[in-house]
Amino acid sequence: MGLHTYYKQIGIEGLQNIPKAKPILFLSNHQNALLDILIIATHCSRKPWYLTRSDVFKGKMLKDFFRFLQMLPIYRIRDGKAALAKNAAIFDFCGQLLSKNEAILLFPEANHNLKRRVRPLSKGFTRLLQSAFLVNEKLEMYLQPVGQNYKRPTQIGDSCKIIYGEPIAVSPEEVKDKTNIETLKTKVSFALKNLTVHVPEEDGYELILYHLDTEKVDYLSPAMVNKRIRQGFLGTPKQTRSNKKIKVTKILLAVLNLPVYLVWKFVVKPKVPEPEFIDTFRFMFALLAFSFGYPILFCALIWFYPPLTILIALISHYFLNFVLIKVMP
Repeated sequence: MGLHTYYKQIGIEGLQNIPKAKPILFLSNHQNALLDILIIATHCSRKPWYLTRSDVFKGKMLKDFFRFLQMLPIYRIRDGKAALAKNAAIFDFCGQLLSKNEAILLFPEANHNLKRRVRPLSKGFTRLLQSAFLVNEKLEMYLQPVGQNYKRPTQIGDSCKIIYGEPIAVSPEEVKDKTNIETLKTKVSFALKNLTVHVPEEDGYELILYHLDTEKVDYLSPAMVNKRIRQGFLGTPKQTRSNKKIKVTKILLAVLNLPVYLVWKFVVKPKVPEPEFIDTFRFMFALLAFSFGYPILFCALIWFYPPLTILIALISHYFLNFVLIKVMP
């Protein structure tokens, strides 16, 4: 409910491609931190387990809570060389899960970045495949590529689209040696580049993006945008005027939610560690602020107004927020 209020539009495509009752690794591009996970978790026909950076697993209570949410820690070199040894037990557990026809979600780029491009893939997902085939060599194993696309990430009133591609069947032979593993990684990378907007040039990235923004392409239609990128660009793009409708809508939202907006702008937002986390922090802050704010307001105002009047006012406030998000250009 929070996600559909926060986003103007959430589009889902290709759900019919997801194999049923088969072991699956969901492999997705990673741009938007925690929201990438939440959108898949709430718009998927399976209930996958999630491989998550280990630094969020602090304290036994959090570990137990995250395990309840089917989250598993994955250790990276930045966690220390000694910590990397703990991955062996995680990979073994994942192998057991896959042997029971479970699904696991991970991001093979092994990091997140707002750039509209698929980065080089790590070999972590191939180790999970090896662990699964060690348990059962006859597993009917599938890789499910997932493309996540955002219209204007980090901006309020954004729209997103998840595209589930054609599943990729995997045999034990494809993860037995380095050459076959590289071939499999290339196959997955190619699939992801077709399911999301991919600007291949690193050096000319900003200029290409400027051309695309000037032409006002639909970033939720990656096939069309990628085709436009392949066609190339000539000349200098014309400067476009900023969208006044977006500015007006943002001002109305700020005024309608002034206390929440001020806390976000001056207290929460300055603490966001990097741009990739802006959307995640804003969504979680808004979710908590309104989930607790409305009941607190109700209890405070009930001393002065009839309960029905307060209820109508709060519902109207929520509805106005909802409409302003949905009419965002």
